[in-house]
Amino acid sequence: MHRICFGLLVFICLGITVECQGGGGGGSGGGGFSGGSHHSWSSSGSCKGSRCSSSTVITLSIIGGIIGFVSLVFGIIYCKKSCTGKPSRSNAVFVQQDFQQNYELEKYDSSIFKSGHWKSQYLQYGRWHGPHRCSLVFNGHSMSIKGSGSDDIGTFTLDGVYASQTQRIGLTKTYQRGTGNLSENLGHQVTIQLKWYPENNQFEGKWYVQTAKYHGDDKFVLKFDGQHIETVYEKL
Repeated sequence: MHRICFGLLVFICLGITVECQGGGGGGSGGGGFSGGSHHSWSSSGSCKGSRCSSSTVITLSIIGGIIGFVSLVFGIIYCKKSCTGKPSRSNAVFVQQDFQQNYELEKYDSSIFKSGHWKSQYLQYGRWHGPHRCSLVFNGHSMSIKGSGSDDIGTFTLDGVYASQTQRIGLTKTYQRGTGNLSENLGHQVTIQLKWYPENNQFEGKWYVQTAKYHGDDKFVLKFDGQHIETVYEKL
């Protein structure tokens, strides 16, 4: 995309330069025609002189502009397709964003990262799907997340990272092929990036998918839904 735009810019600049140089010689004939030998067109109809050069430059500029415009349109379409469904940052970078600011203000609470059952909902095709239940385990030493669950696409596993200081979660959902909706489940991965919203007592953000058949992204929410049974018994 960048190469197309750069090439187009160079082509237009060269065209403008050549056109300016060719157009400068047309002012010397202001006195009219003094004889047949000064005509810009010979008797055979062939093009000669500065007028012909200027016409050629204009024609090439128009053709180049059309080609450049078409290339730009296709470039935008390609860029939009390739960028849709892909987050601008990796999960590791996302969870650490604004770390220093939040750390200084001490606006974080590690108790929101609870191992147990969570329920999620995601927006796709103009409607909400879920809630679907999944199990998550937060490792406070490695700041990593492991989990599993199922939704209307199929059975999946979850791997991710989180940061208490920024109150962010980054997950990679991997579907088990052959489960759930066979037309939708390609055994693909979904990137999920979420931030904590205390006013709603839940994590909110977006999911991203890029496969050979589908590119998309939209809203995603995750809310705690209770501890694991074994964890509850351990506390008694």
